[in-house]
Order: sequence, then C-alpha cells, then structure tokens
Amino acid sequence: FNSVNTLCRKGLIRINGLKTKASYRLVIGDVISLPNLSLNTFSNRQAPKTDPKLSKLLLDSIIFKDDCLIALNKPEGLASQGGTSQGTRHLDAHKSTLQFGKKDPPRLIHRLDKDTSGVLLLARDIKSANVFTKLFREKKVEKIYWALVTGVPKKEEGILESFISKGDIWKPRGSNRTIDQRKSGWDKKKAQTHYKVIGKIGSQYSWLELRPVTGRTHQLRIHCADLGHPIIGDKKYKSRKEKNSQDLPYGFKKLFLHARCLSFMDPISRRNTKIEAELPEHMDTVWKHFGWQV
Repeated sequence: FNSVNTLCRKGLIRINGLKTKASYRLVIGDVISLPNLSLNTFSNRQAPKTDPKLSKLLLDSIIFKDDCLIALNKPEGLASQGGTSQGTRHLDAHKSTLQFGKKDPPRLIHRLDKDTSGVLLLARDIKSANVFTKLFREKKVEKIYWALVTGVPKKEEGILESFISKGDIWKPRGSNRTIDQRKSGWDKKKAQTHYKVIGKIGSQYSWLELRPVTGRTHQLRIHCADLGHPIIGDKKYKSRKEKNSQDLPYGFKKLFLHARCLSFMDPISRRNTKIEAELPEHMDTVWKHFGWQV
C-alpha cells in the first residue's frame, strides 16, 4: 500500500488522466494509467542511500519507544515524506534507521508539516500500524499544539470551524477571505479546532494552545489566519508582511508551531499514554525571553 501511495502522490498513477489518491474507489468506466513496473520493482530496488547526520538526528529525536510504537520529536524543517523537491532528505527515506531489529522498518501513522516540529508517531509492525491508524481515524487521539501568533484574540478561548479545500491549502490566501466565504465547493471538508490563550505580551503576541478535532492539511495555520492572528513565521497564510521585531531574540524565518502532546488509550497495552515533546530551539528561546513557563 505504501508503494501505491507513493506512486499516487507523484502522479504516476492516474484515473481518467487525473492525479488520484490511493483511497479513491474505482467505478465502472474508469481508465487507469500505470507506469511500466515489474512485479519485483519494489522488492528488488536498492534502498536509498541514507545521510548519516540525518540518521543520527532521528535517533537523537526519539522520545518514546516500546514494542509497538516509536515517537519522535520531529525537528522543524524535516519533511515527513518525500515530494518533488525533497530528494531523500525526509523521514520516510530513513525509516530503516529506526528499525531496531524488527522485520520491517516502522511505518508513519500520521504526518506533520515540514516546518512543524513535535510529536510524530511511527508503528513498528503492520498490526500496530492498522490499530493506531484506526485510532487516529476515529478521533481517539487528543492532539495539543502550541503556537506563537501575532496579536491577541478578542476571546480567550473558542472553537474555529471552516470548510477547507485543496485551493485553500495550495494557494496563498488573501487577508480579505473569511471562514464563511469558504463554505462551497465539491472538495471542501469540515475542519474544527479548539483554541485557548495561554500567555500574551501586551497586544503584540499570544501563546495559543490549539486542539484540532479534525486533521486537515495546514488546518491550524489556516484557522489562526482566519482568526486574524496568523502564526509567526508562516509565510503562506500571513495577513501582512512581517518584520523582525526588535523585542524578539529570534527572527521570524522559522514557523512557531509545535506538536506539543499526544494522549490516547493504547488499544494494545490498554494503558493511558501521554507523549510530550520539548520545544524546538527557536521557540524555547522566545518562550524564555517572554518569561513563559513550560
């Protein structure tokens, strides 16, 4: 399935001449275009060369490991999976580093944006992958993100709801678009996020706790922009041009969004599990500068 997913993502498998997802259900009359592959293409191909420095970085990023799961504090700037410009510098190409004697390399259960740091889970076998993928799909995993945003929301906490389409994700958004303006379109999917202000610096910055109920691509970045308080360092969904502020010890070149915590009832061990990831350097520096206690 991972191989098919990769081919779909790269546009090598097409339905009726269009790119498709591995989850697409075929209907009578669909025309399928496939690359010329032998049955042994994936089993016989050589594993991509791994970068020793990146392999060490992944090993140093492990924050939890048992017989079923591995959790990483994914560094910002590292993609979870490959893309057209990633080459082999992504986690998926270095999974063998995290195999630790198992029959197969671990499998990604979910993903984080390249520029988002924090807790990322991998399953160590097929059974665990199926179990925990189902757990995410049934929304039985509580996810907590921390973000630094511009300004301070009028309400200390609330719920953000919108309908997000592919167009919202891949095209820069104008500051004049609002949540209500995006409720039409065949590919729009409902997205919901709970937010809470944890700390603030005057009217300039806020530390937000974000709890996504759904898992749409770029959901938190889009919702913060919709709220009128884009995440610091977000070059895509910002509402205005950011300038490096003199009151911050760190520039705005990096995204200030961190997957802080995952909590769930482990269906295999039957234990309540909570996995936390420390802040990356650029966020930790600013948090200390503001006197915010983690």
